Amino acid sequence: MASVLRFRTVWGISPGTNYENWAKWFPTLKKQGYAGVEVDFTDLEDLPTIRRIADDAGLEISVLSVFPHSTSERLDLNLPDLRIHAQWPSYAGPKPPGPAPKDLLQDYRSKLQIAQSLKPYKINAHSGNERWTVDEAVEFYSGTLNVDAELGLTGKVCHETHRNTAFFSPQSTAPVLQKVPKLRVTADFSHFVVVCERLLDVYEEDISAIRTIIPHVGHIHARMGTTQASQCPDPTHEVYKEERKYFETVWKQIIDATATSSEPITFVPEYGPFPYHPFNAQTTFSDVADSEGARLHPIFESHAHSAVASRQ
Repeated sequence: MASVLRFRTVWGISPGTNYENWAKWFPTLKKQGYAGVEVDFTDLEDLPTIRRIADDAGLEISVLSVFPHSTSERLDLNLPDLRIHAQWPSYAGPKPPGPAPKDLLQDYRSKLQIAQSLKPYKINAHSGNERWTVDEAVEFYSGTLNVDAELGLTGKVCHETHRNTAFFSPQSTAPVLQKVPKLRVTADFSHFVVVCERLLDVYEEDISAIRTIIPHVGHIHARMGTTQASQCPDPTHEVYKEERKYFETVWKQIIDATATSSEPITFVPEYGPFPYHPFNAQTTFSDVADSEGARLHPIFESHAHSAVASRQ
């Protein structure tokens, strides 16, 4: 049976001077049952130190890869470009025109090479442009598979279903995956739900698209959202019972599709700070991440065990 590995996002948690905060925090995460951390290395320096403190705590690293912005922006800021994100700096200000697929592929390669210094267990990519046609997206994602293979990263890179990327909705994602069958994705369906303004288990068009996407999932961002927000402040509250039912059902469907694999199932309870987390919420986003991770982990393990047993 595939094991279930829980990763903790460092989103919203300051690393401190010389990563002192993370060095103190990472051993606590290990004790809480996390197998690793997910790190967005945008604007971070001294990546070997991050790798060292993760090793010291016995944690793997999943790299949140943030695709690059324009060369002129990098020069203006006088910063090294350590991004493998969508082409929008910190998602702030007007969105710049998107690059052509072939241009983004060049940056994709260079940023993966930087990410390799972290010896990533997995790489989660915010990639592509929502303005692309299906053919443009197919061109880019087909090219990423070639780059992955050349760098020895085949199977490690998962492209997230995320707003402001080519995979911003079920209907933009499924047709690409049908034409690039070996591509793997990170399932963050909270973005789909808020983009579509509906839970995705009612209309056959949505159900069919999700059914197409699920076999490609190699990593899960297990965050509950609503039709009007990409993050629930209290996922166990009764007011979110319909959302909780939907998300737990679709996550179990993903586990059904992967449970017999020898590859571990990896997930991140990816709850982040304001504006994802509501202002003046009763519980901090960090506490929600930890409580949801602890709640979901045994649910996922139990379902994986049942999925395997049902096929024997």
